[in-house]
Amino acid sequence: MLGRSLRSTLDAAKPASEANVTGSQERFASALAQMAEQAPVHTGPPPGTSAVPAVHINIVGAISVVPEGQNIQEGVFKNVDGHRFEDGRYKAFIDEISTFLPKERQYDDPVRTFAYGTDASFYRLNPKLVVKVHNETELKKIMPIAKKHGVPITFRAAGTSLSGQAITDSVLLKISHVGKNFRNYKVHGDGSQITLEPGLIGGEVNRILAAHAKKNKLPVQYKIGPDPSSIDSSMIGGIVANNSSGMCCGVSQNTYHTLKDMRIVLVDGTVLDTGDASSCESFLKECESDERMQRLVPDIKLCDPRAASLLVECRGQTPEALQERIDEVHRVLNRAGLPFGATAAAPQSLDFYPFHHEPKNYNAFWDVRKGLIPIVGAAREAGTSMLIEDVACPVDKLPDMMIDLIDM
Repeated sequence: MLGRSLRSTLDAAKPASEANVTGSQERFASALAQMAEQAPVHTGPPPGTSAVPAVHINIVGAISVVPEGQNIQEGVFKNVDGHRFEDGRYKAFIDEISTFLPKERQYDDPVRTFAYGTDASFYRLNPKLVVKVHNETELKKIMPIAKKHGVPITFRAAGTSLSGQAITDSVLLKISHVGKNFRNYKVHGDGSQITLEPGLIGGEVNRILAAHAKKNKLPVQYKIGPDPSSIDSSMIGGIVANNSSGMCCGVSQNTYHTLKDMRIVLVDGTVLDTGDASSCESFLKECESDERMQRLVPDIKLCDPRAASLLVECRGQTPEALQERIDEVHRVLNRAGLPFGATAAAPQSLDFYPFHHEPKNYNAFWDVRKGLIPIVGAAREAGTSMLIEDVACPVDKLPDMMIDLIDM
């Protein structure tokens, strides 16, 4: 920008230096000419700054950054903002959900998709389709269909996000509308606990708790922990998803620290209720009985109570570099003298648990790993914390660390 301003000044000065000018004008033109000869002219952005990236603007004004070296190819789908073109997947998705969702709850016209193309942030991504979901049953049907056709979905409650979490240029699932859906609740006992659906507004929940305390003449009136500035607009779905806090609640009473359990609909339509022991047990058994896991880890069902899993990922720019890293992992683990196998009575060699290079195989491990966090968190004793931060220790101390963590 600085270089362009300088060139523009020089170009504007040329006619003045060539015309019949006198006095200060002539001296000024002469000085500019000398500057042009002596001073280096920056043709790019100023030092220490970067160039403004290339952008793509669609028909309704949504702006997407075009990564360096990439071109937006109309009709070629990539799961990147600005690249999610219709290649048949969206039509297939709409056709299938239309078998149980009425068309009046599906918006794909330019006006309403434009209206849903922004939230409280300054970003814009116009969805190809907005779907108003009424209940969990519909959600359990929609998500597997989206997975089947490779259609990215984004959820929206009140849309008070300041960072663009509630917008997409794919499919937007709207759970809050007309004040009727996802709004069930139950206040427990003295009001220190409340079960909520995601369509309730945060401030509204506090008023429900206040009315409960007044009606039952309770000595203490409770409020939910998080108190974001948007509490009278934001909904429980967004408050939980963003781990909202606020000026008064600090860290100790933010969303995650005041959340006891959660009912989750997974991408395949499976429902996990972390507050229900039978649901957690069923989910764990489902992980163990997963055909992929049984094929990849044949002795998964035979594990001793203190058996621990170690998930290692290696990367390399070339096949040779990747193999070098894998060999190094093997050397370190073998050198540490760790016992391998599902049971102490039947040890296995490290080769029994190979690295997997195919996405369908290694994704099975990551899917199970991601699903374990809510289960473990729900199983902890009241008043205890869930350790989810990265930890490190010498390799030869790894078994002892795992036992100490289990005993904590």
